[in-house]
Amino acid sequence: MSVLATTTPKQVLSTIHNIPKRMKSANTSDSNHRRGKENIPPGEKPSMSSAHLPSSPSCPAPIVRPNWQAKDGMIIIKVSVPFLDDLWKFKVPEDVTLETFLLRVEEKVGFPLTLSKKSGQHRERPVSTEAAFVSWVSARIDPKTGRNTPLVAHVRL
Repeated sequence: MSVLATTTPKQVLSTIHNIPKRMKSANTSDSNHRRGKENIPPGEKPSMSSAHLPSSPSCPAPIVRPNWQAKDGMIIIKVSVPFLDDLWKFKVPEDVTLETFLLRVEEKVGFPLTLSKKSGQHRERPVSTEAAFVSWVSARIDPKTGRNTPLVAHVRL
């Protein structure tokens, strides 16, 4: 009886809500059985018509998520600050300059920075000229995934 007296309503509710959901049994999933490697005579096999075959364009269109596209002349640029383990988003005009953008980032973060871009998995290349910045801004959205890739900010020494 002492065990029941020490149980609180909060413990009872947490126990009730942490019960795992039931899994589907194997018998119910058999109704949606896919054809595999059954022994079906060649004449009885359903053939894949050209209407059922997947078609791919010669050059797939890049994936661009609508939230990263320019709206009212403004774009979103992400800046990763590894020193602070932080990621910032800046809504800036499409024609923003490197100097203006860098001043805005430094004002927000609170210390002088240098910007670089990811090049490959482990390499970073500096973004120190206006041409490099404009080039990065035009290619900041990854065409394969549609992700808005961030600039990397490091403390300027």
